[in-house]
Amino acid sequence: MMNQPWMDRVSQYLDALEACVETLNDTLDETRVGTTSLSGEQMGEGTRRLSLCLQDLERLIGERKELLDAEDVPFTGVSLRDILNRSSDPSASELAKRCGKLSHEVDMSRERAVALFVCQFHLGDLSNHLLALLRSGTDHGSTYERGKVETKRTGVAGSVFNKAA
Repeated sequence: MMNQPWMDRVSQYLDALEACVETLNDTLDETRVGTTSLSGEQMGEGTRRLSLCLQDLERLIGERKELLDAEDVPFTGVSLRDILNRSSDPSASELAKRCGKLSHEVDMSRERAVALFVCQFHLGDLSNHLLALLRSGTDHGSTYERGKVETKRTGVAGSVFNKAA
């Protein structure tokens, strides 16, 4: 791979990154569907595939570092996009645009992954949350104590059954 021109290696890197991001997004979609249908098998497989995608992404980050530190890099810079934007090579502009597009896609994938994690975290603890909500009504008076003096109810979620009675 070192015998190829630097721009060609960057293009191949971007191709690999694009494939990785596409696989990551497909896996996030499948895992989200498994989460909404509460399918443990789908969620487990999705988690395994997400782990493999992240390993691939980490490997690509190492490749990016190698491209930035390569001896034949046209300029020094902190990012591939920075180097490509300073180059006079006609193909550099197109590669810089691809870098920007992929950067945006990676950001969106990160946001989707965080949202999925939060959703799964809350679904995993849903029964505890429901029980806590039901238990929180104990300080709002009992549902069936109609003959007693009315206690002040604050409207907290635990008073739902009190209001229904």
